[in-house]
Amino acid sequence: MKHTYRVAAIAATFALTIARLLSQAPQPKPSFDVVSVKPSPPLGTGGGLVRLGGGAQGDRFTMNQATLRMLVQTAYQKAGNTPLGAQLQIIGGPSWMESDRYDVQAKTDCSGGSFSRERVQLMVQSLLEDRFQLKIHTETRELPIYNLMVTKDGPKIKKSADQTAPTLPFAPPAPCEPAAANANQLPPFPLPGRGDPFGPGNPPPVPRGAMMMMMGPNGMTMRATATAVTTLVGLLQNQLGRTVVDKTGLAGLYDFELTFSAEGLSSPFGRGLPGPPPGGGPAGPATASTPDSVASLFTAIQDLGLKLEPGKGPVEVFVIDSVEKPTPD
Repeated sequence: MKHTYRVAAIAATFALTIARLLSQAPQPKPSFDVVSVKPSPPLGTGGGLVRLGGGAQGDRFTMNQATLRMLVQTAYQKAGNTPLGAQLQIIGGPSWMESDRYDVQAKTDCSGGSFSRERVQLMVQSLLEDRFQLKIHTETRELPIYNLMVTKDGPKIKKSADQTAPTLPFAPPAPCEPAAANANQLPPFPLPGRGDPFGPGNPPPVPRGAMMMMMGPNGMTMRATATAVTTLVGLLQNQLGRTVVDKTGLAGLYDFELTFSAEGLSSPFGRGLPGPPPGGGPAGPATASTPDSVASLFTAIQDLGLKLEPGKGPVEVFVIDSVEKPTPD
């Protein structure tokens, strides 16, 4: 009888050990039910405006004219970042990471109700692993950075009169959440000279908590209303392609406007996005070069009583071990 009890105890211990190992095993990532990846048509063909980027809406995930960098950014950016939040530091990508563009269409089952955007990121990670054979890992490296600091004369950035938390009227519904019939959507970007009242010297209003980037013949204009300095940090990192650390100590919400030359920046609208097409951008005809009178971003930021100081610091980087071009379907 004692032998039987001993065998039963060993069997129970073994079963418990197996259960613990199974519970600790990495769970498979969620994935889309249907995925289509096709090369995008060349920019500037077909006429009309080209929609760049995309995201999740309802049971669909769509990305248009997406580079590999844009897809990796979408899949791995930290939760809470806005689409124009701080760019990831990516190392080791192929030469076509910035040039080849793809239209991605994916669909998921919404019978279980809405879910988080973090889950969508895991699904995009699965898409990259399956269709692009992406293998990627993170490291922390000591790299050049910029420190955003207040100048010796003190901050000149304007504090918003209304410091209450803004409510954006165009926030999209959660994935698999049906859009309300009267839901407000982000208004279309106005194109000066095409029948709208806005143009140079008369820019469209910016809702509280939002920001707007405009590309014109005289450089870039960045405008924001009731925005935290942390958002400005993300926008600066977008332009500079380097980690920016906030050392201003400035809290609260601010209104600001910056006009600066796009010369030498990663890209007019952040890494992975193109500049205006030949013949003109949203704010007017393209020029061969930005006028010399337009300040660099490093100079323009000083109008806010802030400065960018180069330095070095620990940076989380995403290292691409291997990746392949997807087979179109």
